[in-house]
Amino acid sequence: MTKISIAVLGGGSMGLLLAARIGAAGFGTSVWTRTREQAHLLAEQGILLKDAQGTAIRRVSVQAAPIEEAPANIDGLIVFNALKQTGLTEPLLRQLDSVLAKNAAIVSFCNGIGHIERIAAAVPGRPQLAAVTTEGALRTGPAEVMHTGTGGIWLGRAPLFEGTSSDYVQMPTEDRIKGMANVVREAGFSIFLSNNMTERILRKLLVNSVINPLTAVLRVRNGELLATEDRLRLMRSLFEETLSILQRSGLPSSEGLWEELLDVCARTARNESSMLQDVRNGRATEIEAINGAVARLAADRGLPAPRNETMAGLIRSLSGE
Repeated sequence: MTKISIAVLGGGSMGLLLAARIGAAGFGTSVWTRTREQAHLLAEQGILLKDAQGTAIRRVSVQAAPIEEAPANIDGLIVFNALKQTGLTEPLLRQLDSVLAKNAAIVSFCNGIGHIERIAAAVPGRPQLAAVTTEGALRTGPAEVMHTGTGGIWLGRAPLFEGTSSDYVQMPTEDRIKGMANVVREAGFSIFLSNNMTERILRKLLVNSVINPLTAVLRVRNGELLATEDRLRLMRSLFEETLSILQRSGLPSSEGLWEELLDVCARTARNESSMLQDVRNGRATEIEAINGAVARLAADRGLPAPRNETMAGLIRSLSGE
């Protein structure tokens, strides 16, 4: 099998978890960060990997560089994109295009939708895969991460959602997909190759479009959304509107999805959503990739989306976007 080179783009929770687990499995791993300071720490200290209770498991050595100093034209490189969509700025995408060889592959773990289209436009010609994960991670420092919950990782064709029809980005070859799946499996993750990433992505978008903005507006943890009938009614109304839009965009069924949403809230009861954390810390949120994206899908299909538009407006107001 051809030797696989891995670069993880992003030094947040999921980026550090992927890099630590892959590096611990014996695969050479680089982390490309947005700041020089974090890259220096990672190169000097490695990543401290901790379990869900915060106990140190091991320290994993990795190579690291800020994105503007990433090594260019590595043959056959696989880039695990673990940035939030807010991190996919035009300058960063231009830099990514300048350093990636034409046979590099990009695997994106981003929440929401719209990132596949942006990457395809800014970094043309490189094959892509979409990834959806239910793994839990929490960055506890610039060079340390807790693996807060085990789940799974689904990989498959990267769908495009712009306009009124669906299409897909060019995929890596079958051998390379098997190779990267083996890397993820050897790193200790449960890996599933999916023939329907459209459904996977839209199901996660449905969950995020309810939990993320409501926890951010109400300033509550995920589980606290279930605490009162008023909050449940808010959840249900936003869920029903979003579901009707996503069903017109490729989500095949509504069976069990409300129960799935309630289960996510219960299983992650003590978690603070990333959107709540961003609002509290005055950072840009992913609202445009989540509820803003749902509202754009609705407009493309001639559907109303007043609740999603309201959520997007409230979050923009809270975060000053």
